[in-house]
Amino acid sequence: MSTLECLDIQNWRVATKDEVVAYVTAKPGERPELSMLVIRTRLRPVDVYTYLVARFGRPNGFQNFLRKNDSDNWIHWDFNLKAGAIDVYFAGASREIHIFIAETMSDGDWDSFIKTVKQDFARVAKAKFSVLKGLEKYYVFQNKFVALSGVCADLHATIVDTGPRESLPKQSSAYAEDPAAFKETMKRIGERADQIYASCLQLRLLTPIMAEAFVNMIILMFCKDQTRDDPTAYQELLRAKVPERLNALSEKCHGFLSPVDTKTGAYKVFMRVIQKRNFALHGNVDPVREQIETVYFDGRRPLFDEPGHHVEKFFDHLEALNEPDEVVAEYEGVHEFLIEIKNCMDERTQAFFDQVISDAYPGWWVQKRRVTRILPDNVIAGFTRGMKYDDELALSPG
Repeated sequence: MSTLECLDIQNWRVATKDEVVAYVTAKPGERPELSMLVIRTRLRPVDVYTYLVARFGRPNGFQNFLRKNDSDNWIHWDFNLKAGAIDVYFAGASREIHIFIAETMSDGDWDSFIKTVKQDFARVAKAKFSVLKGLEKYYVFQNKFVALSGVCADLHATIVDTGPRESLPKQSSAYAEDPAAFKETMKRIGERADQIYASCLQLRLLTPIMAEAFVNMIILMFCKDQTRDDPTAYQELLRAKVPERLNALSEKCHGFLSPVDTKTGAYKVFMRVIQKRNFALHGNVDPVREQIETVYFDGRRPLFDEPGHHVEKFFDHLEALNEPDEVVAEYEGVHEFLIEIKNCMDERTQAFFDQVISDAYPGWWVQKRRVTRILPDNVIAGFTRGMKYDDELALSPG
């Protein structure tokens, strides 16, 4: 039978302030060597935290006084406890739980410790559940506007940076005397085509989806309870045609000082993009609407309606079909209109909206059904010398 004091879990107690100070300031050799384990598989952070709070109250560790009062910390909570004269320290580092014990712990001892903690959850289940109920609960979800706007921005940069078709050399009779120059020109034209035309198609397809994601995030964030509490009304709002949805923002959402202006040039560009959306997104093909050129045939003899250099004319037609200048203008015009929508809000609403709309992974507050920024943009992890993970313990089978 183990004689480890840390396993006498029911007799754990909160360390006093003096004991916490002594633990933090102890120099090498002034206390027993600490055994350390990082739990990342066998215990959930929320379970350990609610268990410890249920038993010992608010976190009392020194890291609690060092942390910033937000979610951007390495250590979010810690407890200094005592098992008799033995220090037992818990620290919550996002998804990991770091445990230090002032006893020599074998892998088997750590296994017993984890099982002992988990089994003790049931003893304080009622108090633990009460702590859990008092916590704010959030669902983290992907902000599709951020994901799409990042992709669109990269596509826009590719099109703009590639340069205009006119910047490339035209066919010259000199090529007959200099085949290498002709080959180089054709290579440059082909490389430009590879870079720009796929980007034009993707940007044209994604721009209206990005814009709708922006509008839908506004509805998700600011929709009034009267509409949100009525599932039918809320779904009707989300499924309404885009013009109807825009007109409803000032009526159905908090924070709007005025209706969206549908008489601006940016709105006209926006609607032109939206009207093209369905045709493109469904992969429709219309040979007449999307014709590149006219060709006659006498038997199997092609007779082209347009004269010109055959290779260059082919790329000219691709340029006309993909319309890089128009794609860029539409994308930039849509962004102008999105700014116009935001400017219909009051300053406080705009400030909050700017915070959340730029967050790639915001949180949905379950109890209040609201969206907000809950996690930092960066993801951090720390390591301590000598650390071992619970899924690396060498345990005997069974």
